[in-house]
Amino acid sequence: MADVKASGAKLMMLLLKKSLDEITVDVSDVIQLKNRPDNASVSTLSAIGNLSKLLNTDVELIKVKPDSIHFIFGKTFSKKVFIKPRVQVNYESDEGIYRKIKTTPQFLVISSDSVTLTKIDTLYTEKIVLNDLNKNIEQQANIEVPEELDDLVVLSQNKVLLKINLDEYVQKKIQIPVEVNNAPAGMTIKTFPAFVQVTVNAPYNLYDSLNVSLLKAAVDFNTPEKGGGKLKVKVFSKNTEVKISACVPEKVEYILRKK
Repeated sequence: MADVKASGAKLMMLLLKKSLDEITVDVSDVIQLKNRPDNASVSTLSAIGNLSKLLNTDVELIKVKPDSIHFIFGKTFSKKVFIKPRVQVNYESDEGIYRKIKTTPQFLVISSDSVTLTKIDTLYTEKIVLNDLNKNIEQQANIEVPEELDDLVVLSQNKVLLKINLDEYVQKKIQIPVEVNNAPAGMTIKTFPAFVQVTVNAPYNLYDSLNVSLLKAAVDFNTPEKGGGKLKVKVFSKNTEVKISACVPEKVEYILRKK
């Protein structure tokens, strides 16, 4: 790809032209090296003169992209990397709205030399901003590779499909038992109350499945927050889409007894 500068009419003529002759870049110096490194590159700057001859004299050639061509010699390795979407959603109305972004596929296969692969565990999509979103959408997103690695890796595909689903939040109160962790040896701990009431928020489609089996409430006898004869209750959700909004009471009293 080349960046050029010209008048509007000249640019239109370039766009209408079906094709340009091939540009030849001499890579023989790299290929024929006796002590050839695992990675090598050839500058494309030498191609600017050849390309300039194909363009009209009124067209100024600014830059050729990429500025170099990279070669990887020897064995090529592959691995799966996680694709993380970069999406900013601005809702038409964000009150009670639940957002879920699904990436398809979630993993891509990248290929390169072993050293380069150690530098990549996650790749990101291009940044996408969606304003006044009020419905579910699907959108293609390009994968962005760090600039310094762009010419050193090969991706199994360059785009992923993003599915952004909007749903209403629902709220439900669930009573769950309090578990005790790290009781002293030979002792049992009884909490008062033995149950707490937990308020959860979740997508509407999960409402019927919201029950005690999805939640866990626990106190830790070794916690530094212990004081005043009370233990702080921590609530955990087994489903990442179920959010904890409140726990009543937040602290419980306890009694130590010998077994």
